[in-house]
Amino acid sequence: MAKTNKIVGQNVKEYIERKGLKHSWVMERTGIKKTAYYKFLKGEGNVEEYVEKINKLFRINDPFFFYKEDMAFTEKTLKRSRSDSFMDYVALSYHGTVDEELKKGMQLFGEMVELIDVLKSVTHSGNPRGESIDH
Repeated sequence: MAKTNKIVGQNVKEYIERKGLKHSWVMERTGIKKTAYYKFLKGEGNVEEYVEKINKLFRINDPFFFYKEDMAFTEKTLKRSRSDSFMDYVALSYHGTVDEELKKGMQLFGEMVELIDVLKSVTHSGNPRGESIDH
């Protein structure tokens, strides 16, 4: 079990670092104390509880995701679609939870951003130099 816990800790550490996140950011959002967190990354302490918190934070559904000895961190593992990534970012800011109100609000926000992109391209295509058009 100790070997498995060490593998889990190493996988979590590598996952977080490859995503370009700071460990302090993860600790803040999971509520894991600093000492316990760094022990967890060494495979010590209540590994199962902390894996559950990490999975919730990153919205990982597979409870054994970090338990693989030969875990490969591919781009697919680390990245998601633009909309998924945006929702993940927002969810992470809310400790990994997303309720219906947040989903609806974020969907509306995403649609507004897309509309702005369309309007921006239409404006620039009819006026490639961005000059003011007086009527």
